[in-house]
Amino acid sequence: MPPKKSKQWSTLQLAKEIARLADDKLADDIVVLDVGQAIQVADYFVIASGKNGRHINSVAESVASELKKEGIYRIAGTPMHDENWVLLDFGPVVLHVFSPKSRGYYDLENLWGDCRRIRWQAPVRKAKTAAADAK
Repeated sequence: MPPKKSKQWSTLQLAKEIARLADDKLADDIVVLDVGQAIQVADYFVIASGKNGRHINSVAESVASELKKEGIYRIAGTPMHDENWVLLDFGPVVLHVFSPKSRGYYDLENLWGDCRRIRWQAPVRKAKTAAADAK
């Protein structure tokens, strides 16, 4: 069987896909920032929170694994066993998964506050959860 061809992702599509994959693993407060005009190391930051160290690592590992299936590999990052912050560098898009405390401490949204926020998806998880709980 021939190897699977990877999708041709635009940088923006990749950022939105990373946000969606993090959302699939129930990451909280997902934000996509267009940092391309402010820094030279990336075009987008995807910032998310995990509930605890295990959840942070689960989100990061799942995103990396799903993108690898599409032929997209991380080129750098932190080890995926940190309790407070995991960073995965996919070249033009960098994923940051924080504990709530570390996210508040580093406050990347404020640090890059002049950067445009990208609408990646309407938050529907809470509505779905509430509807499921009502049944």
